[in-house]
Amino acid sequence: MKIFIANWKMQLSPEESVRTARSFARVFKNYQGQAVLCPDFLSLAAVSKILAKSPLVLGSQDLSAFERGAYTGEISPVDLQSLGVKYSLIGHSERRAYLQESDKLLAAKIKAAVSNKIVPVLCVGENALERKQGRAMAVIKAQLKGALQSLPTATLRSLIIAYEPVWAIGTGLNCDREQALRVKATINEWCRRGGFKKIPVLYGGSVKPENAVSFLGNDGFDGLLVGGASLEASSFYQIAAL
Repeated sequence: MKIFIANWKMQLSPEESVRTARSFARVFKNYQGQAVLCPDFLSLAAVSKILAKSPLVLGSQDLSAFERGAYTGEISPVDLQSLGVKYSLIGHSERRAYLQESDKLLAAKIKAAVSNKIVPVLCVGENALERKQGRAMAVIKAQLKGALQSLPTATLRSLIIAYEPVWAIGTGLNCDREQALRVKATINEWCRRGGFKKIPVLYGGSVKPENAVSFLGNDGFDGLLVGGASLEASSFYQIAAL
């Protein structure tokens, strides 16, 4: 089954998130697939209640590597799990770039997610300069190695990897399907060599209803991570119903 994840980022206020979640619950009332909503932290509790009787699943945009303690500003995976969070984005390019999150930290976050029965969605991808220099594959392999190599493969059976070419996120630029599938093949091969069995690989990067289908299909990605096009229920439904 394909997996579709809506990343609302910091685009909506808590009030707007509640209204949007209610709209999603109506539109997705009879949905049969796997769709995940990731609102901001302030909206999680309210959105969780709205989705309680919906086929939609709750996700978080991040989580702490620590369960409890003196970690000011952090969000405990224990508390997220208690709210019904089933998935969590980890290592999104915006957090890597703006908050300088290291591979060591991402590995700890993945471990914390798994320990609390939250599926970690590890984001990887190259920026425009790395792409221009022809280093995309090397960068992605390094990101995978940095975040996953220190973790026991047996504990990562629920891991998901999301390939997001950074240069295509929020830019309107599209990654060529064949190029994206070559990256997917590289990720699959790296995981196979590392002993990680059958890890789903999603695509993200200016995904819209108009181009979503090109990344799916029998030989395509295992789902999509959607940003801007996930802010409206009708738009995201067009993608998640493919």
